[in-house]
Amino acid sequence: MSTPTVEMQKMRKICPKAELWQEGGQPAVFLPGLKVKHAGTTVPVDAILMPGYHSGYSTRLFLNRPFANRGQNWTTHTVAGTTWHAMSWNGVAASLGWDEILAAHLGPLQ
Repeated sequence: MSTPTVEMQKMRKICPKAELWQEGGQPAVFLPGLKVKHAGTTVPVDAILMPGYHSGYSTRLFLNRPFANRGQNWTTHTVAGTTWHAMSWNGVAASLGWDEILAAHLGPLQ
């Protein structure tokens, strides 16, 4: 099993300003200015990746805004005292590397 230090090295290759936070006693990765492919363009967003269980899902990705016509059942959640948006996208295993978890959650936005 990989360590948070190793996983964060991978995350910083994707988002150089990535920060490791704790949320509810679990690791959370803040990804400021993450470049997301959406409908043929690249859009910068702030995101929080929960690489473990959160709100009924094995892993979760929260974004600072929803994406129209992408993903399903967008809901709002309070994470680290701020409102974030998440689509209903389940089945992304926590056993994957954090970069793989992120890629799986970003897929529906393309």
